[in-house]
Amino acid sequence: MTSLAPPPPMAWYGSSFVYEPPTVGDLDAAAASGRAHRLARFSPEQFTPRPGGGDTSGVVLGRFLPVHDGHRYLVEFARAYTGRITAYVRVGAADPIPWEVRRDWLAELFPDVRTVAIEDAWTGETNWWNAVHNRWLDTIRADGMPDFLFSGEHYGKVVAGRLGIRHVPVDRTAVPVSGTLVRQAPWDHARHLPPCVRAWYVRRVTIVGAEGSGKSTLATDLARHYDTVCVSEAARSFDQLWGRSMHPGEVSDIAQAQVTAQATLARHAHRVLFCDTDPMTVGLWSERLFEAVPDWLREVGAADPADLYLLTEPEWPFEGSPTRDSPAERRAFHARIAEELTRLGRPFVRMTGGREQRVEQARLAVDGMLATPRP
Repeated sequence: MTSLAPPPPMAWYGSSFVYEPPTVGDLDAAAASGRAHRLARFSPEQFTPRPGGGDTSGVVLGRFLPVHDGHRYLVEFARAYTGRITAYVRVGAADPIPWEVRRDWLAELFPDVRTVAIEDAWTGETNWWNAVHNRWLDTIRADGMPDFLFSGEHYGKVVAGRLGIRHVPVDRTAVPVSGTLVRQAPWDHARHLPPCVRAWYVRRVTIVGAEGSGKSTLATDLARHYDTVCVSEAARSFDQLWGRSMHPGEVSDIAQAQVTAQATLARHAHRVLFCDTDPMTVGLWSERLFEAVPDWLREVGAADPADLYLLTEPEWPFEGSPTRDSPAERRAFHARIAEELTRLGRPFVRMTGGREQRVEQARLAVDGMLATPRP
């Protein structure tokens, strides 16, 4: 095989200068010269003590919109590096997740980390991003200067430089997720969301209706179809335990159990959580039995709506416990639920027919709801 000749020297255009590539000897000589120059300026006193720990403090910056595993890595890195951490959260009026929700997430995940909001309101500055930096700087200085700023963003070094503190870069590619990606398609990145954040993105469908109208069956069938979990009716557990109907002193216990189960199981749900009954319906049941509802329950029932309600028609043969209701009373209670849903402006779809028919009706309604962006 014929060997190829090396390319001819390259000449600068319009010049007689000819570039000659450096030889191995030239490179070795340059490296030796650089090393000698570096060592001539070095003394062991130039080493600094091991950073972090003790009484040192640090800050992290971000929108945390929402909190994801990338943020968790950043904060956990900072906590392991230094003694005390403050998280400064940039907050704007147009943020899709309220500041209070993000604050509570951070408090749950990192109870030892102090969290401070920095308003992102534009006040007419020509350079908006510079104005944001200035707000960060002013707030951090007012809180007391930290020793370190931890960031995986380009602006971290800038802010640290303006504060005169040390910047510690944290690799943001270590956990391949971002707030933008999560906001665009949260369930594509669910594995990077803490349970408390997953619950924020779960849509809730509540099945309501009279006793023996198929609520529990439909909730279970839908949870199986959508590969998620369902919340059972808390009152049924109380009935099974005591073998009698609801006592006035148990109304609040039952309602709180329903609220707690909803909040807890939302953290384990996939996309949608199905609830057999809700606080509103517990309140209506109390109204039917005792002609009164605890004030707190009435407020909760009106203030925490589901995304969709499925109202089961009382057309199936009655098989409920006589301690809970009777066939003759089901129609009146069913009408009362429909009346309250209408009064509160809650979206609901009536479920009729047999078991398979109801599942198909519900599936169409739920798919339509899931295809609609969260308001």
